[in-house]
Amino acid sequence: MLLLKLLLSVGEMCIWSVEIRNEGKLLFRKFSQLPVIRMCTWSHIKSWASRFISRKQPVHVLVNNAGLLEKKRITTSEGLELNFAVNVAGTFSLTELMVPLLEKAAPDARVITVSSDGMYTAPLTEDLQFSERIFDGDVQYARTKRVQVALTERWAKLYGDKGIEFYSMHPGWAMTPGVVKGLHELCKSMSWMLRTSDEGADTIVWLALQCKEKLVSGAFYFDRAKAPKHLHFAGNSSGSHIVIDSIAESLYSLCQLPKIR
Repeated sequence: MLLLKLLLSVGEMCIWSVEIRNEGKLLFRKFSQLPVIRMCTWSHIKSWASRFISRKQPVHVLVNNAGLLEKKRITTSEGLELNFAVNVAGTFSLTELMVPLLEKAAPDARVITVSSDGMYTAPLTEDLQFSERIFDGDVQYARTKRVQVALTERWAKLYGDKGIEFYSMHPGWAMTPGVVKGLHELCKSMSWMLRTSDEGADTIVWLALQCKEKLVSGAFYFDRAKAPKHLHFAGNSSGSHIVIDSIAESLYSLCQLPKIR
């Protein structure tokens, strides 16, 4: 199958095709690069998506990997808290806008959203932009990563009959620029435990290429295996995901997106 892979740095996106081989046989090779866009600006995402959609090319695999952990309260030009803007609004906007092109690749289309095990510490909340007076970037990051997992569940149910599969995953803590910036002290004291970028990407690539019959749409994965979405001792439960429909409605309105169905 054609793998369209999105490789993303902090808050930005670039896109190119890659070489695909099966048992040594070259199936596809192409390289094309589009302008980098700011994933914290939904209006910019929509402008980029409009140009890309005009190509009318199917998208087989979409990897939502743009993300950051900003410890200070920063507001974007569109009035959004920065962690939320990139990790939630950006991911939501791009995924929704790509659904028509993903449909063109059905029944083999899939969306992989890179979350984090940081989400285990946070229940799903409708306070998307952290209205509390004292801002805590670590908590906000965990909340946004929880939203990604809940959105993946919702997309799997909403678009399952369109032949699109949705997965969320935790790559492990890898020595990437984003992790070094957001968790500087952890990287200094526990660098020996951190993964390489290639090791962090392993399950992403596996999810992109694995036969969908061996996977569960809507599930959360870690190290090539299905993982739990909730930990009892962390004080959250699957019941917290019941507010995801309300959150999605807020996101459609906030990002000024049409509903596909």
